Amino acid sequence: MIDYLLRFPDEAAALAALPALTIEGIEPGARLWDTSCVIPNVRAYRVNGTEAAEDGMGGTYEREVRDYLPGWYIIIARPERDPALEGEACVLIGDRETGAVLHTITTPEDLATLYLEPTFAGSSYPFGAPVTAPTD
Repeated sequence: MIDYLLRFPDEAAALAALPALTIEGIEPGARLWDTSCVIPNVRAYRVNGTEAAEDGMGGTYEREVRDYLPGWYIIIARPERDPALEGEACVLIGDRETGAVLHTITTPEDLATLYLEPTFAGSSYPFGAPVTAPTD
């Protein structure tokens, strides 16, 4: 499976550019993302350290300090490369099965510090939100 990370100024611009990836909503004229192949509103960020935060029960814990990248992000899954998605909005193309990055607008060093949330299950990219086991 090939995944495309696209960046737009906002969701309205993405909807206008990608009408084929939407379905009819309940309300007349309303369009919704086809979540069988789309993850809308993906958060792209870098972690700039940690800070102490109150846990609401009198204690503290360390939480990440995130620097969110500007723009509105969407991930689109395709069974093979789709030249129609490889335009100006395309930030990254990845092969989900191998974890290979097929195209990116940044350097490998910069990509290594990038996190995306959420991503498709089964992704094995060198980026993306770290998966941590739940703690008791």
